[in-house]
Amino acid sequence: MTKHGILTEEEFKTYKPPARAVACLNEFMTAKGCHESEIKVLDWGCGRGRFVLWLREKGFNAFGVDIDAEPVENGLTLFKAKGYKDTPLTLIPTSGRTVYADGFFDFLMSDNVLEHVSNIQVAMDEIGRVTAANGSGYHIFPAQWQIIEGHLFMPFVHWIPQGLFRKAVISLFVKLGIEPKWKELEGRSNNEKVDTYYKYSKDNIFYRRFSFVQQQFEKQGFKVTFQTINNPAVSRNRLLGPFARNRITKPIFNWMLLTFKQVEMVIKKGS
Repeated sequence: MTKHGILTEEEFKTYKPPARAVACLNEFMTAKGCHESEIKVLDWGCGRGRFVLWLREKGFNAFGVDIDAEPVENGLTLFKAKGYKDTPLTLIPTSGRTVYADGFFDFLMSDNVLEHVSNIQVAMDEIGRVTAANGSGYHIFPAQWQIIEGHLFMPFVHWIPQGLFRKAVISLFVKLGIEPKWKELEGRSNNEKVDTYYKYSKDNIFYRRFSFVQQQFEKQGFKVTFQTINNPAVSRNRLLGPFARNRITKPIFNWMLLTFKQVEMVIKKGS
């Protein structure tokens, strides 16, 4: 189901939360010596709030924010049906300032969201503002130079400067049947699809170097630790694991992952 559909109990029962984010949150809770109800969690870019609801069902004091009203409204229906009387999901206004007080959250996470943020500075300012002293967070997003663009499923299109050539490449892939096949484009002409995909590539995805994102967090007083190389999908892989563990190959392999694959980071705010 997409963001255009109302979140139902049947769908929620099949939902699987992001395992790495959950592990990071549990580690934070254990280090703090707190119970779930004592931890305030924010899902930045929550969509319909499936992770927020999952966390609430586990006892966490969880909330979510998003810039898109449609998925937020489609998610709140189930929260209300389950008896939650507060407003767990809210919109991020154009100013970028959410409804929450300074230092309100102990833990803040985002899952494949930061690549959609056009003004990263505004987002970082707000993340820094609402995260409590000694708070933490987990963020995962695609690497700047990933081979296959993860939303359009087209190789290299995000490497190409905006303009006619990028649009021509998108057109070629559509003709070859390489496209995401969004439900809202069913039955549309190839030209309409190309226009939509090209506009999306300009207005909705903003890939940045991992070190740049690191610097933005550090400006807000966070210490950043990259975790991509420690992901079990890498460290336990028969082929990749040895490169991730060897002290000679580890630095360059880590750089390659952060540059061409995926950025996974844990952030911790000072006191």
